[in-house]
Amino acid sequence: MYLFKPNFTFCFLYSPFYHEHLSRDFWGITHSLPEEQKRQFLQFTTGSDRAPVGGLGKIKLIITKNGPDSDRLPTTHTCFNVLLLPDYSSKDKLKERLLKAITYSKGFGML
Repeated sequence: MYLFKPNFTFCFLYSPFYHEHLSRDFWGITHSLPEEQKRQFLQFTTGSDRAPVGGLGKIKLIITKNGPDSDRLPTTHTCFNVLLLPDYSSKDKLKERLLKAITYSKGFGML
């Protein structure tokens, strides 16, 4: 099942064990981020804090479950635009972990 958002193609890959709350909480958090943190999120997930030629609609971001609730941070495969989220037990935990991941990620450090 796929969920699409305006100007940016997002895909949530569902399994029978995937909880709807993670999808709802994720969208609530990402839409409420200030502009700078949205850029950090883009950097974290794609490897660049800038939109590609043609706009954000050219990016296909795949978001998938990465195991049960844990203290692990979200991870990404930037070459494939894949975000791996553990199935966090609460929205607060998801937000705290996601913000920590996007704030402290360094990527390749290229200018």
